[in-house]
Amino acid sequence: MFARVSIYDIPQDRRSEGQANFKSAVARIREMEGLINAHFLLGCDSDRAVTITFWESREAMAASRVIASRLRSEATSSVGGDVVSVEEFEVVSEA
Repeated sequence: MFARVSIYDIPQDRRSEGQANFKSAVARIREMEGLINAHFLLGCDSDRAVTITFWESREAMAASRVIASRLRSEATSSVGGDVVSVEEFEVVSEA
């Protein structure tokens, strides 16, 4: 299994709007082949947000890169936010 972790800055005064935009983006990612699960997290006491997507294979994750990049850019720019980082990982252990 593989995972992509993306971190964002979302202005506090636009959190609700950001949440709606990311909910829509995650719904579109859920349609992609090879996706196992997707989560959107909002920082409790910060402007940070995180998306984590889990993929069946590295190939499936790679095939989603272009669409995921576009969706993440649209979701953040529409609320005046920024993409801080995007990293991909191999999941080597589950709790």
